[in-house]
This record gives sequence, structure tokens and C-alpha cells, in this order.
Amino acid sequence: MAWVGLNIFHGYINSLLQVVGLSVLAACLYKFPDRAFSLSWAFAVTWLSVSVWWLYIALHDVGGMPSVISVLAILLLCAGLGFYYAAALKLFIRAHKELNPWLMHALFASCWTLAELARAQWFTGFPWSAIGYAHVNSLLSYAAPWVGVYGIGFLAACASSWLAIQILSQEKSTFLKIKIAVVLLLISLPAVREEDTQGRMLKVNLLQANISQTTKFNSGRQQALDWYAEELQKTQAELTVLPEIAIPYFENELPAGYWEKIKGKFKDEKQVALLGIPTLDKEKGYGNSAVGLGFGVEQQYDKYHLVPFGEFTPESMKWFTRLMVNDMGDFNRGAVKQAPFAWRGHNFSMTICYEDLFGEDLAVRFIETDKIPTVFINISNIAWFGDSMVVNQHLDIARMRSLEFDRPTIRATNTGGTAIISAEGRIVQQLPSFIRGNLQGQVLSKSSGITPFAYWAGHWGLMPLWIVCLIVMGLSLYLKRRSDKPKQHL
Repeated sequence: MAWVGLNIFHGYINSLLQVVGLSVLAACLYKFPDRAFSLSWAFAVTWLSVSVWWLYIALHDVGGMPSVISVLAILLLCAGLGFYYAAALKLFIRAHKELNPWLMHALFASCWTLAELARAQWFTGFPWSAIGYAHVNSLLSYAAPWVGVYGIGFLAACASSWLAIQILSQEKSTFLKIKIAVVLLLISLPAVREEDTQGRMLKVNLLQANISQTTKFNSGRQQALDWYAEELQKTQAELTVLPEIAIPYFENELPAGYWEKIKGKFKDEKQVALLGIPTLDKEKGYGNSAVGLGFGVEQQYDKYHLVPFGEFTPESMKWFTRLMVNDMGDFNRGAVKQAPFAWRGHNFSMTICYEDLFGEDLAVRFIETDKIPTVFINISNIAWFGDSMVVNQHLDIARMRSLEFDRPTIRATNTGGTAIISAEGRIVQQLPSFIRGNLQGQVLSKSSGITPFAYWAGHWGLMPLWIVCLIVMGLSLYLKRRSDKPKQHL
């Protein structure tokens, strides 16, 4: 739902479509309460399938998995995730009758948010396309530094429930139409922020090699090595960033002298580089890592949130990944809390691929005062998913993280989504997708202050949201039981 809207008006229409779409579901639930479970499940499966259809490209086009099995795998994933929403909204229907209207809207939002939280945190978590991301441009995004993307989703769900009641209302007055129009207008209005100028400008160079995923580990390997080495040698930026697994070799497999040559470029520590490379430790095993050069001592970040069935597979499901031509085996998981890459007063906070969906994990990095991030850096390889909407989806996710934490984000990707994002969530510069090139620009590194969301999510994770939603649900069930008691004596 967050992604079904066409990418027009710079994405502002997405917020309107999200609220209207969810209000249609809410209206159906109010109208047909006996079908709450099936309606909610069908809605969730359809919305999620449209949101992540690009997984088919990774499974079939790149992975070589049979098309029928690829489609079934995506449908099974979405069907399983859809049960969270079906169960939560079925509970809503059981408890909502005879509630105060505002408590009823809050209950609908709480049930929806609980389903979102469960999807994000249980069974490895897959929070892609949470409805809050549809509001990265809207007025609701002002709530991001306070309540995060799931808090925004809560507010959007409240608005959807209210709209559904207005749609079903027997009243057809002009005043009602004006109310609906005003709310929809407010939801779709763009947020306008004054850009902060407090901080230190940092010159960056973000590399995008545009290596096809089908050739990345065979004929495209040498091509990638040569181009990245050339760009690293001539870079003038303070910070140069290469994408996820930009160097498609383990360090000990690289051509003789290659690693020493690129390390030599940064030995005086006047410039630094961060590059994606697979690592191998005798005790830990494989790692999807980012290695820092020019930081005095070689530093390394290991990916924590591994992609299910792409970077790790439960033993009982190994047969599934063996169907893929490019099954690389399991990676080792890094620690949730890893030190930033510190250089000249900057703290570069790394994420790899879809790790930046987990804002609660980033919040933990704001607890220690001397290690507070000044810039978020995400390295990704979206070549797995071809020319699809996943690029814009991931950019909106990165923008939301900047809004939540009031920190800029820079992204270096293999094929698309290479960009500089301000602390206000605005895309300052972006390299066109599917070209080979580098994005040279400046980013404002910020070291002062933390947002309310960074504080409470850093100390307690998403538990406060769970508690609020469960309190609303518990109160609603209590009031429902009280209202039912007199009926039992009649």
C-alpha cells in the first residue's frame, strides 16, 4: 500500500493513496464484520505482493529458480505475513463495538500497528513496506523524530479508520464533505523543512559500477576490480564509498599487489574509504562486510541483519536455496552494536543492504555519547532486483531514517539508488540508475543532539509502542466486557 501509488508529484500522492486504501479496508470491516479475518488477510496479501513482486527477479532471473516456484515462494511469504493483519483486525472487530469513537479509531490503529511490529520483529523480521514510509513527504513525517515510522503508521491508521466511518455515515451534509476534503488535503500536503546548517561539511565520492548480478561473480569480476581500483586511486574526496560486495573476492584471493595498492592510497590518513567486500574468518566463517581504509588501523563492519534465504537459511529449508543457481551459503552475523568508523571528529555509522529498515537497531548507536553517529552510510547491491521500484522504495526508507534521527545519509549502490540525503530527509543529489559513474558532493556531518525517538528506541527498542498498543487493546476489551455484562442478565 505504501508503494502502490504512482511515483508522481515526488511521491506526495503516496500518502493520500495509503490512507484512502486502508480506509476502504476499514469500511469493509465495519460493513461486514463476520468476514473480518478473510477480508484483512486478502487485503494484506494483495498489498504485500504488489510491494515486493521484485523478489521474483532475484529468485528467477538471477537465481535461476523455476518461475512457478518463484511465484509460489513470494505468495507464501506474503500469505504468511498477511496472517498478522488478519488476526489483529479480527480482534479489533470483536472489541470495537460501543466504544467511544476516538478510542475505536485508536484501537484500529493499535491492532494494525501490532501487526506491523510483529512482522518487523518476529521470525527474523521483514518490515518492508510498512505504511509509515508512504508519508516520508507528508505532514505526518513531522512525527518521525518523535515516534518513528511505526508511530507515523499508527497516526495514518487512525486517519483511515476515521475516514471509513465518515464514508459509511448516513449523513451526507456539505459539512461532512468539507471535513473529509480538509483531512485528505492535510494528509497529502508536502512537509516543508528549513535545512540545518550546523555541522561540518564533508566531501564525499560515491561509486556505482553498474555490474550485472549475473556477471558479478564471473566475467564481471575483473571489470569491477579494475574500475574500482582506478577510481580509488584518483579520488580527491575526504570519504569515498564503494557498494556492497563491490570487491567480489576474499582479500586472500585478490590479484597480487591489488590490496596493498589501494591501501597505500590512504596510508597517510588524509582521506578514507569504505568498501564492501566478503570476508572469511576461520572461527566465524563468511561475512558480508564493509572495510575501512585510512582510519589508522583497518576497521571492519559485519552485517547484522542477514537476508533470509539469501544470506542464511534454516537447516530445514536448505533444499529451497539449493534450487537457486547462485546459492552462496550462509554468512556469519555481526553484532547488533558495532563501533562507528571514527575519523577526524566524524562517526560513520554503517548499514548494509536492507539493514537500514531497522531503526530500533540504529537507535542503539546513540546511547554512548562518544560514538553517536554523525553520518549514516548505507551500501547496497540492488542489481538482484533489476529495473524495478525497489530503488525508490529503499530511498524512502533511507530518508525516513534521516528524519527519525536528524542525521544525513549517503548511499553507494551497485546499480541504482546512489544518493546524498540531508538530515531533513531530502535527496540532495542522486546518480541516475544503471549507469557507471561516481557521485561527488558534500554532506553536512552532524554531531549535536539526539531526537526523542533515538533516545527511547535506543534504551527500550520498540517496546514503548508495543505497550501503548496493548494498553489500548486491553482497555477496549475491558470496556467491551463491561458493556456486555448487563445483556447477560436480561
